[in-house]
Parts: sequence; structure tokens; C-alpha cells
Amino acid sequence: MPLQPSVSTFHALLSQRQDRALLQEIWEHFPEHMFLIRVESPQRFVVEAVNPAQQATIGYPCVGLTMEELLPDPEQARSVTGHYRDCLACNHPIRYEETGHFHKENDVLLHWLTLLVPLHDDEGNITHLFGISQNVTELRLARQALEEQNARLEALVEERTAELRAINARLEALASRDELTGIANRRQLTALTEHAMQRARRQHAPLALVILDIDGFKAINDTQGHLAGDAILREVAKTLTETLRESDLIGRFGGDEFVAVLPDTRAEDAKHLAERLRAAVAQHCGCTLGLGAADFTPHDDFTSLVERADRALLRGKRARGVSR
Repeated sequence: MPLQPSVSTFHALLSQRQDRALLQEIWEHFPEHMFLIRVESPQRFVVEAVNPAQQATIGYPCVGLTMEELLPDPEQARSVTGHYRDCLACNHPIRYEETGHFHKENDVLLHWLTLLVPLHDDEGNITHLFGISQNVTELRLARQALEEQNARLEALVEERTAELRAINARLEALASRDELTGIANRRQLTALTEHAMQRARRQHAPLALVILDIDGFKAINDTQGHLAGDAILREVAKTLTETLRESDLIGRFGGDEFVAVLPDTRAEDAKHLAERLRAAVAQHCGCTLGLGAADFTPHDDFTSLVERADRALLRGKRARGVSR
């Protein structure tokens, strides 16, 4: 493709050496857009030359057009001329990224990375701007696709993490809760009681443990069936939980036995609370409870404290003439 007539201006502005053949080869075959803009005023910029690569993209004659005439979008024209004025103001090369269209009927948004260089006359005045624009549309689209994919992956990871947290919470609940009654199981009860005893040791505070079991529970299972026994266990656990204080702990120790741990409470006061528990169960559950209470000492562990409360429970049952 022959050079446009104005390319001679480009040659003259760039160099007076005898290497115009090299410049012409670069101009003709450089794969990125090269252009020369004549500066008529800080408000008026005219296309003086474009290389074949840019001419092929534009698709119609553009030499002699202002930016407002060349670009179909007024906002895009203002953006481009704004960069030109920035180059005039700083009077040195600038690099920037721009987006836009060359054709009104083309809705594809193109992305360009542009280097703009001011060219001067013998008096140092800027007469032209020389630019090289690299089409980075595919790179931007690839980056956008990657960012969107990353966003989808992050959302998926977040979703899966939430699912795993929920599963772990359910597993933790299963590991720490009695399946039948929903209160703490023996393992969790032991851990919570050990923690409460450590606190009592540090603060020299009282703590009492009460063990409770259902009078004649074996007979209930034998005569009414295990489903009826399970229903009573659930109702007793519910009543104990609702009657105890918020600071108290309750768990199923095994079979028909329940353990209540009462922080800041001595055994004598615990017996009064246990009697309230016994009355509430008799009223709501249709059965009676045996109970035994023990004071915590600094030398106790969970087993020794339960054993003392269990001995008190057995003494109470014998005194009442009730079998275990």
C-alpha cells in the first residue's frame, strides 16, 4: 500500500538522515496503529497521517479529519483530545489506556494502550503528536473473563465453605449433644464440668453437682415400652432445662440419669433447687426423681464429684424406699 502524501511530513519531522527507507518499512509494516496528529490549537487536533494498520481498522479515509469528525462518540472524542491536551501541557511522552469505537454501527468496545510523543519545530513549539496504539482488547477480555471466573470460583468456595461450616456445626452438635434428649451428652457434660471446676478453683468459688434419676424407670420401659420411656426422658430433660438457671449446666449422664452442675452454689442450696426440679418433673412429666448433691472441693475431678453425689442419691432412695 503506498504511503499517503502526508507521510512525507512524518519523515521530515522525525529525521533528516538518509534512513527514510527504514522509516517507511516501519510505517508500512508495523502491526500496531501509528498516527500523526497536527496540533492546530489546544482545542483542535487534525489527523495528518495513519499507517496502514490503523487505516485498515478505521476502514474509511480519515486524513484531514478532526477528532470530533473521526470518532462517532462525542464522549470518546473528548477523552482522546483530553489526552492530547495532557501531552501538550506536560510536553513529554505520556502513556495511557483508552476505550472506544471507530464505527457507529460497530458495538464492539476496543481497548488501546497508547504512547503519545510531542514533536517540536525548530523554535521548540509542539506542532504534532506522534502516537503508537496497541490493541489490547483480547488481553482485556481475557483478563475480564479470568476475573469473572475467579469471582465465580470465590463464590463457589465461599458457598462450599459455608456448607462445610454447617456440616461441622452439625457434627459438633452430634458429638456434644445427646441424640434422644438434645441436651449435653456425657462427653460434653464432662468437659463443661471440668471447665466449671477450673473456674471454681481459680476464684475459690463454690460449686455443686446434683445427680438425678427417674424412679422406677425400668418398670416404665417394661410395662409401657421403650418408646414411652424415651418420651419421658425427653420430657424430663426439657423440664430440667427450663427449670434450671441460665448459668447452670445440665446433661444426660446415661440411661435415666441426669447431672446438673450449679456454679456459685453450695450443696445445701443445691438440694433446695433439686427439690424444685423434682416438683416440676412430678407436675409435668408424670414421674418422680431421685437426687443426690455434692459440694466440689479443689481436689475433685469429675469422677470423684459424681461418685459422692451418686452415693447421696442411693442414700436418698433407700430412705424413701425406692429401688434404683
